[in-house]
Amino acid sequence: MPASNNSTVNVDYEVIIVGGGMVGLSLAGLLLEQNIKVAVIDPKAVESDWPEDSIGQRVSAITRASERLFKQINAWDFIGQHEKAPYQRMFVWDGESSRGKIEFDASLIAQQNLGHIVENRVLRRSLFQAIERERQLGWLCPERCVSVDYQQDYAKLELESGRQVTARLLVAADGAFSWLRKASGVGQEQKPYGHKAIVCAVKTEKPHQQTAWQRFDHHGPLAFLPLADAHYCSIVWSVDEDYADELLALGHEAFAARLSQAFESTLGEVSLATKPVAFPLIERSAETMVAHRLALIGDAAHTIHPLAGQGVNLGFSDAVELATAIKNSLQKGADIGLQRCLRPFERARKSEIKAMQLAMQGFKRLFEQEVPLIQMARSYGLALTDKHPLLKQKLIQKAMGL
Repeated sequence: MPASNNSTVNVDYEVIIVGGGMVGLSLAGLLLEQNIKVAVIDPKAVESDWPEDSIGQRVSAITRASERLFKQINAWDFIGQHEKAPYQRMFVWDGESSRGKIEFDASLIAQQNLGHIVENRVLRRSLFQAIERERQLGWLCPERCVSVDYQQDYAKLELESGRQVTARLLVAADGAFSWLRKASGVGQEQKPYGHKAIVCAVKTEKPHQQTAWQRFDHHGPLAFLPLADAHYCSIVWSVDEDYADELLALGHEAFAARLSQAFESTLGEVSLATKPVAFPLIERSAETMVAHRLALIGDAAHTIHPLAGQGVNLGFSDAVELATAIKNSLQKGADIGLQRCLRPFERARKSEIKAMQLAMQGFKRLFEQEVPLIQMARSYGLALTDKHPLLKQKLIQKAMGL
């Protein structure tokens, strides 16, 4: 679709995306599909080669909705079968109770799987491979932005190299500490969870059974996410900040022993495959997702607790909705950078994001309670939900984006 608008000012690109991570590249793919001239700016080159036996530190749980996006922009085929780990089941239990558990199975909704676990570096590489040969793409990487200037008809970025580039619309997709958001004067509300997430890869004695496992106790949730090798998982262990520091101070064997104990040895003995690292968990919300010639997506706009594995999937949904808003504006001959033309995107996304943030806050507060009566109530709640197939179907479909 050729780009058109009411302005007579020439620009270098219709859209410049600041941030070439997974979410930024997914938006680029959607816009290039519409034949829109797009530039992507990022300080880090795309990693495309690594030792065959290495394991990436960070992974994402890709929902079926996000899988559809990857297929639409032809990125899914660039992920090798050995690089994506489908999971058929989710098993969640309350570590403070013997009754509180719930199991989700793909067969309940006649699906082959509930989603895939894929390393973040693989996702970024596959998205780049899908778009790198597009003639409408400007790939400014590695490159950094040093200043931004918003005019009536365009926005201008000055780069560290001295180059200046202009566009009708700038998109902040540069993460939770977004340079573009800050440089554009968009404020941010922060609510620390008081948790740190510890991530690493582990080898397990027993096979993971293509199951995503999650155990809750008063310290926080511990997830074992299945990798392609049946004896390897990626873990996300969200715990109080002080306890996280205590765990990270342990040697590898002592950490693995503490991890096995917290996981109730569900998959037998555990050994570390990568070094554990931790990062603080903070709920963030930008004061607005749109402004004059600016839109925010992904972690630049919002962050949530990782306990439901929905963070990056919310970002992918942002990209889909923004691409739709841009397409609709172009079809009407409207200026894609006007705030009023971006409002439909913000309205479409804010309710889902807020609902997810409230749900994550609620789950965290519920499971950190050590009051016996509350523990008993949540235990019975999980058990009752597990006995209602229709309710479980709806929960699965919502989580998968179906």
